[in-house]
Amino acid sequence: MQIMETLLGCFGSRFTLHFLPRRHQVRLSPLGKFYDLPWHLTLGFKVGDTSRILPFAGEAPANGSSQVFPEIEMELTATSLTFRARDRQLNLAATFVFTAPFYPQDEPVSLSPFFYLDVTLDQTPADKTVQFLAGLALAPDAAQTGVIREELAEAKLPYGGVVEAQYREIKGHWGPADPPDQLSRQTFQAPVALALHSWPQGVEPTFEGTEAGGLAIGASGPLAAGSSFGLLLATYLDGPVLEIKEQFYTFKYTRLWPDLAAVCRYAVTEQENIRAKTAFFDNMLLESSLGKAKTDFIGFTFQSYLINTWWAVPQNASASDPDQNGAAVDWWSVWEGNCVFHSTVDVEYNLAWVYLLLWPALLEKTLNQWRGYLQQDERGVWLSHDIGGLLGANRQVYGHGMEVEENCNFVLLVYALWRFSGRSEVIEANRAVVAELIRFVLDSDTTGNGWPNRGTANTIDDASAAVQFGREQTYLAVKALSASFAARRILEGEAEYLELIEECRRHGQQANQTLQEQAWLGDHYAVTLDRTTDGLTNPWTGQPLPPGELDGWNAHSLYTTNGLLYLLATDTGNGANLPPGNYDRYRQDLEASLRHSLSEYGCTHSSRDRSNIWVSQNLHRDLIAGYLGDDLAEMTERYWAFQQFENSQGRGGGFVDTYGANHLHYYPRGITSLGLLNALAGLRLDRVAGIIQFKPVRLPLRLPLPALADWPSGRLPWANFRLEAGRVVLDIENEDLLGGLKVELL
Repeated sequence: MQIMETLLGCFGSRFTLHFLPRRHQVRLSPLGKFYDLPWHLTLGFKVGDTSRILPFAGEAPANGSSQVFPEIEMELTATSLTFRARDRQLNLAATFVFTAPFYPQDEPVSLSPFFYLDVTLDQTPADKTVQFLAGLALAPDAAQTGVIREELAEAKLPYGGVVEAQYREIKGHWGPADPPDQLSRQTFQAPVALALHSWPQGVEPTFEGTEAGGLAIGASGPLAAGSSFGLLLATYLDGPVLEIKEQFYTFKYTRLWPDLAAVCRYAVTEQENIRAKTAFFDNMLLESSLGKAKTDFIGFTFQSYLINTWWAVPQNASASDPDQNGAAVDWWSVWEGNCVFHSTVDVEYNLAWVYLLLWPALLEKTLNQWRGYLQQDERGVWLSHDIGGLLGANRQVYGHGMEVEENCNFVLLVYALWRFSGRSEVIEANRAVVAELIRFVLDSDTTGNGWPNRGTANTIDDASAAVQFGREQTYLAVKALSASFAARRILEGEAEYLELIEECRRHGQQANQTLQEQAWLGDHYAVTLDRTTDGLTNPWTGQPLPPGELDGWNAHSLYTTNGLLYLLATDTGNGANLPPGNYDRYRQDLEASLRHSLSEYGCTHSSRDRSNIWVSQNLHRDLIAGYLGDDLAEMTERYWAFQQFENSQGRGGGFVDTYGANHLHYYPRGITSLGLLNALAGLRLDRVAGIIQFKPVRLPLRLPLPALADWPSGRLPWANFRLEAGRVVLDIENEDLLGGLKVELL
């Protein structure tokens, strides 16, 4: 593919590489995006007196002594970026591979704050001397100076060095003038190491400081085609990085390694294991039948997800200190991209596939943390929209609540995790809160029709009034209908909740009756039952809307079926595990809305509200379509085309979730795309019932089953579907990993 803006990040550890080829620059930060500074990263080769480098070392000097390769292609996986560079006139070609190690449920591999950089000389002129070039220095416009520190001899990296840089507070990404926590107003310092750990036999590397205070590594000698160099780019930020409930936390990796030298030593001595695991994870996508556009898109979205993750531990606590649930005390959260909110509930609701399929314990940890951020007033108990912002997680910092929506999201995620994992501990820990939250949802219907009409502002905060905060929204009615069904299942068998369980049952029946009798408009459901603005208040301003018709109340909407996905993905009872509803109409609504709101890069909020596209919400809709029998996976090509445009010619921003006036960028929610692995197979998993079902929407099809992987032993089941004599045939590789689940092909 063409070279474009991209990012790599270390899971939970915030070390981030931000490649900006249009600016001839890399931004680099041990504290992650928005705390990064511009750096000059020199990588390439010198042929005689002519240098060819990647476009990350600043603008080429006027005399042309250092020039960018004229041809550069890029490849990506979930954990790596590869740049293939060539100069045909010089007969020079080289490959540069950056890798951010990751392996599900393996903390040392995934949390390690370093990148591998592998450089291979693929083609070289036979009649000229070739020299390898590598260098790292703060760019002049960073307004900071770097200093050379001692070699990393302890890590047995004789040509290592360290650049120390200061990271200043975030600028321009925060609403209040003064962030409420202490750390967000502070600055940070951390070393960044560039180390050469392997080189061709017979070559003698050189290591020296530069006038600008950076590092320069060279190597000349018999550099034939096939010569390769291995480098590390590593960091170590000690000290507090988060303030959580007014307590300071440090990166969790500081518990695994005492210093930067130890990180580098681990990277070198364990690299065979680390690289093998990282490649195994990458191949989960690459060996599927998804095709290149989808695997590229999922990989790209995973990279933007990683740069938003935080994994930390209390500064003064022992690693063995238990919390209230008996687990080691630590903190997990995910920034909401440029919005920098921690673990925004509606965002995590969409991207929860990354937990359900790869690391369920992190969703369980998130649910545990959310319970500490409940709010209450005379209406009842509701969940905060977020649990903090910037470097603080003390309280919600978003401007207003989304009470009904976030309560429903919590209940549905508890249910999904329970059915996917089979762990009764999930409902035992969350049952009481589920009861409080669903009580609020039921009481939010003050008219008796089963539809919430208060607390209905929602996450779609760049949409029209009808879509964003209409009183009786179909979107929230169906989500509440789904959540009350899930709550019944979570609460059943508990005598103290018998009355609430019955209320949930009656609510489901009434809400569905209203849906079918009042909201159905022939080929779709209305956006809202409200047809006028009478009494409707804008939650941002607190002011009533001007009187008149509520524009777009009867439009085709992207969001009607949003609340159904996790119930569909766990329904192994042929509809018995779904709330009451007309699922043929749901499918009709989805198909009609697609036709009426489709644009170049996806569907707008509604056929009337065409202000913005949210890619992640399109993805969520596509997954629902798969479970309803429609194959919309090719929509991914539109989303991928948008990302390539945005990061090569547009505003940039890694995964950009919005096309239109809004610009949600460096955003984590694109990893919703991982759900394609289940939705295309029509995979319904219920470990509580002991059943797994398949109903693929396309053939032939080969997909991994990561939710059933044995990650410690490196084994992964695969589902292979094909058509034989007019019938669908399923073969499962490593079927023993299904652990006795009953397999059904629908």
